[in-house]
Amino acid sequence: MSKKRILFVILLLWASSIFYFSSQPYEEQNLQPFLGKYLEDNTSLENMLSWIVFSYAGHEVSVQSQGLAGFLEFFIRKAAHLSIFFVFGFLAVAALRYFTKRRIFSFGVPLLCVLIYACFDEIHQHFTGGRTPLWQDVVIDTIGGLLGILFFHWLLRIKTKTSVSSVDRLHSP
Repeated sequence: MSKKRILFVILLLWASSIFYFSSQPYEEQNLQPFLGKYLEDNTSLENMLSWIVFSYAGHEVSVQSQGLAGFLEFFIRKAAHLSIFFVFGFLAVAALRYFTKRRIFSFGVPLLCVLIYACFDEIHQHFTGGRTPLWQDVVIDTIGGLLGILFFHWLLRIKTKTSVSSVDRLHSP
């Protein structure tokens, strides 16, 4: 199997994994009981984080409004959005780059794929029990995908510089 096909298979498997996890009701993914068990009566951590208060999707996010476990779970879940789509963006640019080296295919098209799949993921969550589709999560997903694409290009740049400097050393007297 060619490298191009392998990358597409990996990208499809990753997209399928995202779909699978989006199909799970919140109750199956709820981290609060687990976190609560380990954070029980941790007033020092609660006090340390109590100054953080902001609004996300029209709801207050704070230790006071969600409890310590709920507050930490919020950040874990948003970090999961970011990192899952970081990988999706990285794989999308890696797979699509084999078609052409044109800049639009190495940046714009993968980013559009990330945005479309992030929207699809949130729409899918609308039909899943206990899940809420949020445009704010689409933004986090897209930022994660963008970071994955940029990381791919950064690695490519390092590889190109290393290859060029290796060739220069071979040809230098």
